[in-house]
Amino acid sequence: MSEFIVQISQGTLKGVALNTVFGEVICFNGIPYAEPPIGDLRFRDPQPPKIWDGVRDASEEGGVSAQISMVNNQPVGGDDCLYLNVTTKNLSEKKPVMVWIHGGGFTTGSAGAKLHRPDYFLQHDIVFVSINYRLGILGFLNMNIDCCAGNQGLKDQVLALNWVQENIENFGGDKNNVTIFGESAGGVSIHYLCISPLAKGLFHKAIIQSAAANNPWAFQFSNKEYAIKLAAKLGNSSSNPEETVKFLQTLAAQDIVVAQKKVFVNKAKVLDFLFVPTVDDNSSNPFLPKPLNETLENGIDVPVIIGYTSDEGILTLADGDSESDEFYQNCDKTFETDLASDFKLKSSTLVCHLSKEVKNYYFKGNPVTKKDQAALIQYKSDVNFVNGIMQMLDIQCQKNTPTYLYKYSHNPEISLVQMAFNLKVKGACHADDLTHLFYMTTFNARLQLKCGTTDYLLMEHMTKMWTDFAKTGNPTSSGAVNIKWPPYISEQKSCLQIKKDLEIIENFEEESWKFWKPILNKYKLF
Repeated sequence: MSEFIVQISQGTLKGVALNTVFGEVICFNGIPYAEPPIGDLRFRDPQPPKIWDGVRDASEEGGVSAQISMVNNQPVGGDDCLYLNVTTKNLSEKKPVMVWIHGGGFTTGSAGAKLHRPDYFLQHDIVFVSINYRLGILGFLNMNIDCCAGNQGLKDQVLALNWVQENIENFGGDKNNVTIFGESAGGVSIHYLCISPLAKGLFHKAIIQSAAANNPWAFQFSNKEYAIKLAAKLGNSSSNPEETVKFLQTLAAQDIVVAQKKVFVNKAKVLDFLFVPTVDDNSSNPFLPKPLNETLENGIDVPVIIGYTSDEGILTLADGDSESDEFYQNCDKTFETDLASDFKLKSSTLVCHLSKEVKNYYFKGNPVTKKDQAALIQYKSDVNFVNGIMQMLDIQCQKNTPTYLYKYSHNPEISLVQMAFNLKVKGACHADDLTHLFYMTTFNARLQLKCGTTDYLLMEHMTKMWTDFAKTGNPTSSGAVNIKWPPYISEQKSCLQIKKDLEIIENFEEESWKFWKPILNKYKLF
């Protein structure tokens, strides 16, 4: 393995060469962009990293935030997780920079190569950065006090972007041409970064995949009651915020996430997250200082790609045995309570009225049964993903910011979510588009993309459009993809349909949005 030396503001790094499917690249892994948030720094805003002496080995990835592993359901990681990775073909020139923020419901995941190795992107001559950030209670507990004000995980991302501005040119990157992109909770993070005053000026373009900050699972008005309940189960009966924080700082990070799973076992739905972004106006350095609906109205001021998969809601079939009649009976039984939870409604009269309207639209007023699987998937897609994205687009239509919309409709051979939850449903599931963006080392060679297949062709198309956008702000600027992708504007709502044959749909609007838009406006649901 070759060695590569780079000097950054904190000290000297030694990187390594990596052989990818498109040749050799240079990796600098496990670079600390903040002080480890351990001890009294747990729950606090991230602190700048210290300088080190000598040469730091950057061959191995850094630690991940404490979480319950999706692979074996066991606790992994800890507090010491604020690391990023940089990958580039060479250390010269000034190349566009693409910063990837991983998903996982703000609860699981990491930036590592198992799911996010950037082989496909590096062939297009960009500098790739991926970051870890604090997750779950460690990253998003908001006790409304300055030492635990919420959104720590999002502030981690801001500090990482500051690190990029300060150091990326030493890796051959252009600090004046930075694109941030992410999917699911990573896409939500991108949306939040686009509207937060803390992140202004730290990037120049954005790609938001399968997410919006106003998706019901991506925002909480408060989460401190969960922490107080958790602390009580672990031996601290105080409801005082300062005392609760001090107590939680004495526990091992993995013990907290294990206890959290046990205490909130009834909150086990795949899109029901306790610790996610909140308004942090009590912070001395707030990430989201105003109510979310007010902040969203300002829209996004950098060129942006926004998109989603055609069957996002397949993900929610992981809430139980979707092959059983009992699963659908339970969906019907909890329909009202789930709707109330999604829209954070407390009025039983409003919930009853709204649920009747929604049931009439998707299920013709009938009980939900197994034969309604497609309608249930559509309903869950709309509520959890599409509505928020369509609201975002309506706001963008009032601005002059270049905005591009896509809808991914391909059914790939490898579906991350369906494999993880043992689902076998036809359609483009949540996260299926990632198949074409990353070389996933977690899969064996038999499951990698094969030249000549539609999956491989879409990899070529998507990585070219994503990197064209990163370079110029126009996803089809190079002409390498045999289609012109126009921006989404009020006079001509263009949508790129991503499937075997790329297609532009003009005057695009989801039929379901015609149903939801007046309802959301009438009841001011966001």
